[in-house]
Amino acid sequence: MKRPIKAVVLAAGKSKRMKSGYSKVLHKILGKEIINLLLDSIIGSGIRQEDIILVVGPENSQIKKAINRNIQYSIQKDPLGTAHAVLCAREHLVNFQGDLLVSIGDNPYITSAEISRLRNQHQQSGSQCTLISAIFPHRPPPYGRIIRDQNHEVIRITEEKDASPDQLNIKEVNASIYMFENEIVFPLISDIKDDNAKNEYYLTDIIALCKSGNLKVNTLIAENYQDSFGINNRWEIQEAQKRLNERNQKKLALEHGITIYQPDTVTIEYQVDIGGDTIIYPSTYIAAGTRIGKNCHIGPFVYLKEVSIPDNSTVAFEKRIRGE
Repeated sequence: MKRPIKAVVLAAGKSKRMKSGYSKVLHKILGKEIINLLLDSIIGSGIRQEDIILVVGPENSQIKKAINRNIQYSIQKDPLGTAHAVLCAREHLVNFQGDLLVSIGDNPYITSAEISRLRNQHQQSGSQCTLISAIFPHRPPPYGRIIRDQNHEVIRITEEKDASPDQLNIKEVNASIYMFENEIVFPLISDIKDDNAKNEYYLTDIIALCKSGNLKVNTLIAENYQDSFGINNRWEIQEAQKRLNERNQKKLALEHGITIYQPDTVTIEYQVDIGGDTIIYPSTYIAAGTRIGKNCHIGPFVYLKEVSIPDNSTVAFEKRIRGE
């Protein structure tokens, strides 16, 4: 029997590298906010929206408006680190006996299937903590390195700014997505110190505390290392747009019978319906709210948004040049 589960999502960062006047989790990828992409995956894994606690900063009205879901909120008034952010959600979890998913709020890649896989492995292994790690084929981004002992067991996570040259060569990193037995979380967080390069309370330090307390720590290695990426700047938004667009198009082709010519020139946002046997031609952009019927021909050089196209329709930009 599965234990009950709740989730804490950390979204109180100030997004300095985005060069933006609003939170990075509100920036859109394929027409949908980063935070809503993550919440879709969490809810899709079977966690009820009313069991999600979103940790936000004091100025959060834009986030609440964009989310528009029946979730709970906690305020992190001062940016003192990820452990402190989880601590801010304690009021919602004091008497909860079950498992707790903790995730950063800026990951648009993680899927419902991966979260379900994390939950299943956590419960089957009998661990008090299970975290997703990612193994890169090259030097990883500046993420925390997974430190293992001679028995290949995880003993701690070292953030890049605190890592030694040898540790920087480690290619297995923390994806910042965890599953805990809720009962262990807050007693351990109270022991976390800020004696590090950023003088912040790192949630990653909870791993070493688990090991010192003889608690079982397990890892789930991500099936695709790129699923560990968070969004920190505007160029990473462009990369996410490309990758998730390709993921969506592959699903449309394989599961819905849609033909897409030159897919690298075609963009299809979320919340788009396309009927079977439809062909999408190059240089076409289909935005959210669009409904396209069966057996249609769309493009080339077409932009559609919030329109309904009947079955058997052709929508194309046509310019004919005839010789004399």
